[in-house]
Parts: sequence; C-alpha cells; structure tokens
Amino acid sequence: MIWGKYMVAWKKMINRFTEFYRLLLGLFEKYYWIFFAAGALVLAFYCFRCLDVQYVDSWDEARHGVNAYEMIQNGDYIQHTYNYRVDDWNLKPSISYWGIVLGFKLFGYSVFGLRFTSAFSYLLAGIACALFARRYSKEASLLVLGFFCANERPLSAHLARAGDADSIYLLFFTLAMLAMLSVKKNHKNVYLCGLMFSLAFLTKSWHAGMIMAIGGICLLANGEMLRFKKKEWGGFLLSVFVPLLLWFGWRFTKDGLSFLKNMIKVDLLARTGSANFEGHQFSFSFYYDMVFGAEGFIYRWQLLICVVGILCGLLYMWRKKTWNRILLEQGGGILLWFLLPFLGFSAIGTKLIWYCYPCTVPLALGAAAILGGLIRLPLAGEEKDVTESEGEKSSENDGRKMEQKCGQFSGIRTLVGITATVASLVLVAIYMKNAYFHVIREAHGDPFQLFIRESVSRDASYAGEKAYVYVPGEDPAAIGDWEQNMLFVAEISGDFHCRDGGIEAFLSEKGDAVLYVDRLDYEQNIEKLQGVEVLCENAEYILLGH
Repeated sequence: MIWGKYMVAWKKMINRFTEFYRLLLGLFEKYYWIFFAAGALVLAFYCFRCLDVQYVDSWDEARHGVNAYEMIQNGDYIQHTYNYRVDDWNLKPSISYWGIVLGFKLFGYSVFGLRFTSAFSYLLAGIACALFARRYSKEASLLVLGFFCANERPLSAHLARAGDADSIYLLFFTLAMLAMLSVKKNHKNVYLCGLMFSLAFLTKSWHAGMIMAIGGICLLANGEMLRFKKKEWGGFLLSVFVPLLLWFGWRFTKDGLSFLKNMIKVDLLARTGSANFEGHQFSFSFYYDMVFGAEGFIYRWQLLICVVGILCGLLYMWRKKTWNRILLEQGGGILLWFLLPFLGFSAIGTKLIWYCYPCTVPLALGAAAILGGLIRLPLAGEEKDVTESEGEKSSENDGRKMEQKCGQFSGIRTLVGITATVASLVLVAIYMKNAYFHVIREAHGDPFQLFIRESVSRDASYAGEKAYVYVPGEDPAAIGDWEQNMLFVAEISGDFHCRDGGIEAFLSEKGDAVLYVDRLDYEQNIEKLQGVEVLCENAEYILLGH
C-alpha cells in the first residue's frame, strides 16, 4: 500500500514536471523569432565587438589589406599589387580583396573596414545554418547560433575577426553545402550549389574543390544526380563556369596565363605536395590534435554528441527494422561534409589550422540537431517527426506505434529532455564565456601600429610621402624593412609609399620623406639625425621628416 502511494505521488510529480516542461517548450515555440533575433544579435556582438582593437597580423591579413587598398589607389580591381608592385606571392583570386575593398568604401581606411566583410560573412553563415536547422527543430536552430558564438578558434584567428579570405570562403562553402542538402527537395538548389562553388573558388582557389567532391558524392549516393534533366545540368554548368570565365577573361587581359600558372604551380602542386612548403608540413594527426586535443575547445563535445547520436540512431533503426531514408541522407551528407575536408586536408603536405575551419560547421549543425531532438523528446506523441515525408507511410505507422508503446515512459522522456536542455545551456554558456574572455576581452593593439595611426592623418601636410622605418620587428636583422602589418597601417593611415633601407636610405632621399624610428635607436643615431624635423613622438617612437 505504501509503495503504491509512493508510485502515485511519483507519477503526479513527473506529470507536473512534464506539463511544466511542455509549457516552456510551447512558450519557446510561440516566441521563437524573438529568441532567434536575440541569438543573432549576440552572434553579431561576438563578430563586431572590439573588431578594430586587435593588432593587424603580419601575415595574410596585412597582405590582403595592402592588396585591397592598392586596388583602390590604382583603380585596378583585378590585378592586385603589394607596395605597388604586382603581387606574385598572394595567389588568391579577386573576391577576398573585393570584400576588403567594400569594407574600406563603407567605413573608410581603417582596421574595422579591413575586417568588416569577414565578420559579416561569419554572421551570415551562422544565420544561414540556424535557419536551415529549423527543419530539424527550432531548438536546434537556436543552438546553432550558440555554437557559432562558442566557436573560439575561428573567432580568434584568421577567420571571423580577421581581414583574410577564409571567412568569405566559409560563407560560400556553407551555403553550397546547405544547398546540396536541399537538392532533393528542389532540384533548382543545385544552381545555388554551383554558384557558391564558383564564388568559393574565386575567393580561395583550389580549396573549393572540396565543395565539388562532397556535393558530387552526396548527389550520386542519393541518386539525385541521375535524375537531373538536361535543362538542370545546363543551368548547373552555367552557374559554375560563367563567373569563373568572366574573372579569368578579365585577368587574362592583364597578364595572360601567368597568374593561372602560378596558382597551379604554387597553391595547388606545392602546397599539396610532400615538400615542406613554407615550413607548414606536419603529421597526419595535426588537425585531430589541434581541433580535438587538450586545449578545451568545444569541438570534442560536439564530436562526442554526434558520434553517440549517430550510433544510437542507427541501433534504434536496426532494432526496429525501420530505416528513415531522409534522415540517413541528411545525416550522411553532414557527416561527409565533416569527414572529407578533415581527412583530405590531413593528407596534403601543407597544414594550417584555418584550412580545417569549414569542418566546424557540420559539427555544430549535427550536434545541434541531435540535442534539439532530445530536448523535444517529451513532446513525442504530440507531433509528427519533421524528417518524415508524406510518401513514407510505413515509417509513419511505425513511428506512431513507437510513440504509443513509449507512452508509459513519459517520465524518462522528460528526464532526458531536461538533461539535454541543461547540458546544452551549460555547454554553450561555458564556451561562449571562454570565447568572450579569450577573444574579445583580451584584444589588444600593437604599440607601433597605434603610433602610426596616431601620428598622421590622410590630410596632413606630410601624408602621401615616401616613408622609411627603423623599428625592431619580428626579424631583428630586418630592422630597416617594412613588415607587412607595418606597411598596411602606414598606407591606410597616411597614404605613405613605403621604402626599405632604414636611416641611411631616409637620409639619402632627395625629396620629401618621413622616418619612423624607435626612440632608443634615435638616441643612438642622434648625430646622423641632427637637423631632421620631429613631426610626432611618444615615449617609444618618433616620426621624423625632411
């Protein structure tokens, strides 16, 4: 009797928890777009907050910035230069530079303008994935936005908050994959997939080959490629080749086949070969160690959720002898989206962590879909599975039988749903906090870059002159040479035409010129620099002119 009373009380408590939980989910459903807008605003905060504070990196970011700035100054938007000489080192097509050009046009010559398009592209990629995830659940949609905010590596280096090609490339890569996953629903999506491949190629060249490989395998595996009509094939080929041919024809008018040959020789063959190109050759496990290693990033948790979710889903369908084809195709597509770039870039010679950034998107999408399904588990029996199609009658009937059979386990479903909700919130909150403190709060400028920006304006009397430098940088032996980030800041701040050679070259310059010098080196060379006008100075650096 006592045991029976306890069971009745237990059932009542569970029912109340279930009702309350369903009420909360109902409120979320009702005000979903408010939650979505709030999540998008938080992601925008992570993208744009303190965007111009962090110093400009002296590698790809500064190089792209100089290329874009000089495009505007030269009035040539197809052939890029570095220090006003044709740049045969940066072998990317034009879209990555055009993105920075757009930022400069909108926000002026500034670090914010340099990085604006990258930040905006990452924001758009997150919103696009979140909207796509609605097909799984609204909870999954919101979780995707949270995962993008918690994505510390792409936020910290070479992507979302940097003026590089990778963020724009990630946007095109992501849109191509989402379009590919939607081809079965509407064959016209293959045109979008082809166009995004083309734009991705025009952003980061041969890296875009992964898009074509993933899309080809998926569409061949699900049989959709064989169902394309001639008209659809024609539209797809046009969407791929028209942008490529337009760009190539424009570029050909500048230097013929030279740029394309260098793209093949360096960016394709040299980087993928076995030679230690630019010192970036590492072991096959490089990306696994960097992405899923001991540094505490969110990806290992996302991977664990995906692996457990896939295994449990396959086991359930095997036991029930019910194979949901749509679910298998969607899951297989997302899995291939992760695996092919991850393994492909692990196999090539040159390895840089940002090559693997596109793999973080399917991890976030897959983990969000699984967690979203678990969060909604207490609603089983009240709604139809979003992955079912109208033509799959057998699967629908099996699902209804399962729901009826599991009705007695409402308490377990509620417990699982609550656990998944709490785990999701904790996981996202912890790594969002880490990303905020490690990326945004720790953003800091470089003293010399700050001095350049403070020492001159573009309307100053000495702006636009030849500029020399004698400031220690990354390479002490090259103290008289402009590093890439120094040169970029000097160009956008004072429209300077930078020259190497240090103090001696500055003093031998017959025309007007300026010299940036470290205060210690200034004091050591005071006799040589007597009579030279001090234009600006602080405790560390001096700007001289004659």
